[in-house]
Amino acid sequence: MTPPSAEARLAERVAQGSWGPGVTAFVVVDGGLLAGCPLAPFVGPSSLWDRFAGQVRAGIEGPAEVTVDDVERVVRSRRGRPVEEVAEEGRRTFRSVTASWLHPEVWRLAVAHARRGHRVVLVSRATRAEVDPLAAELGADDVVVTRVGVDDDRVTAIASPVCAGNVAADAVTAWADAHGVDLAAAFAYGPASERAVLDVVGHSAVVGTPDGLRPALPVAPRGAVPPLEAIGGTVGFYGGFLAATASAIGAGLLRGSRHQAINLAGSLGSELALGVAGVRVEVEGAEHLWSARPAIFVFNHQSQLDPIVLMTMLRHDFTAVAKAEAKSMPLFGQLFQLADVAFVERGNTRQAREALEPAVERVRRGMSLLMAPEGTRSATPRPGPFKKGAFHIAMQAGVPMVPIVLENAGELMWRHDQTVRPGTVRAVVHPPIDTGEWTVGTLNEHVAHVRGLFLETLGLAEEKEGAQ
Repeated sequence: MTPPSAEARLAERVAQGSWGPGVTAFVVVDGGLLAGCPLAPFVGPSSLWDRFAGQVRAGIEGPAEVTVDDVERVVRSRRGRPVEEVAEEGRRTFRSVTASWLHPEVWRLAVAHARRGHRVVLVSRATRAEVDPLAAELGADDVVVTRVGVDDDRVTAIASPVCAGNVAADAVTAWADAHGVDLAAAFAYGPASERAVLDVVGHSAVVGTPDGLRPALPVAPRGAVPPLEAIGGTVGFYGGFLAATASAIGAGLLRGSRHQAINLAGSLGSELALGVAGVRVEVEGAEHLWSARPAIFVFNHQSQLDPIVLMTMLRHDFTAVAKAEAKSMPLFGQLFQLADVAFVERGNTRQAREALEPAVERVRRGMSLLMAPEGTRSATPRPGPFKKGAFHIAMQAGVPMVPIVLENAGELMWRHDQTVRPGTVRAVVHPPIDTGEWTVGTLNEHVAHVRGLFLETLGLAEEKEGAQ
């Protein structure tokens, strides 16, 4: 029998512990939940070119180190700026840069704590502007960060020592005292450099490089040059998909059937691409992929890998709706056009309605439809807000909706990444949902219900109004 992984052992420790908010998990963001400090994109020269160069370096070498002096300098540079302007900058940077540094191994442990009813608190040397977006995605209860002074809704100056090392440990202790937390029963996760924080709780684990003092949680690198196996697998992934797709389309067209050509291309191309890249797909509830067709299949969009994974699951007799930008994607864009995918210009309501009308007709004629209700890839494992397009189509066409939850596709091909890493994609297919009684007036309820299924499957709670 294969021994359990370090992550599995730590998850079991959480599962065997007490239930409820009497237990708190402190998760260090810098080098723990993220590969680096979320303030890193703001450190260094401010010119557009230098920032671009810094992001390129981060893609190769990983996030830059952020020192106490760096934090103080960044806060000083924001003096006089509106608080909401700085917060919005933090949200944009999180989605475009720092979310791709997420360590899913640590995320899953934090989610495991939340599922046990534990409070989850993020700890970082950064400020709320950088950490709050991550806390909102995770559903964390609070943050312990470097505090910033505010006067008349504008940043004034740094209002606390930088939350790192012993200062961070003291801040965690103060938070625990203020909230009646027994630190002996608390958990903490972070890199060895934040040993002071790890030392103040009863149950700690070091993220990344072991320190020889406590359980270690290995994590895959983020924002760094991919391993050779990923580079080789990626070449095989695209090459295999192209070769199999070309052969399948040729065979189908020789038989005079465009429909058969697309079915062969989707099934054979996806199988070969994933096989060469070393990607396996494990499906729970696979019977629901076939029990009610045609149907509207909806999925959470994490990665550019998603379409290929879904092709190998759905196999045949389906088409899709995609954002207009997908039309220009190399290889996939041409295949989408051949498959009569409906391309929708985001933000153009009239054009979107016109594009969806043919999709409704295709469904009525027996073709299933695949859609991502988020409309774009999510920044983290938490699904974004769901749009109503797929729900309108299901209601108008009178067919069931089948939710497909991709648990970890983003870990094999992360947001902004172009390489495919070998591994296993886990998917859960829920039973078909009858849409026969849906109306325009109840559509919001159905959207919330379906998105709730995704959150529940991923172990995530509904979004909170704010950190407590």
